[in-house]
Amino acid sequence: MSKIKFGTDGWRAIIAKDYTVENVSRVSIAVAKWLLENYTKPTVVIGHDCRFGGELFAETVAKVLSSFSIEVKLAKGFVSTSNGFSWSC
Repeated sequence: MSKIKFGTDGWRAIIAKDYTVENVSRVSIAVAKWLLENYTKPTVVIGHDCRFGGELFAETVAKVLSSFSIEVKLAKGFVSTSNGFSWSC
């Protein structure tokens, strides 16, 4: 099992080498546990960009979070980002 490293810009890894479905699942499990420890009935919105594997990785996260009974709203198609987007739980 490889070590997953996060930097100031998030998780940087090569797709299919370190950024894999298995590792995305591992990170998603950790996120699910954190959400359940810190929020009552969390809801998560998941989107992806148009890079290779984006849809697969977004679906993987959705499946893992759903398996923890976390409500997931998965975007249809890719979603661009904007500076005006805000996050809340």
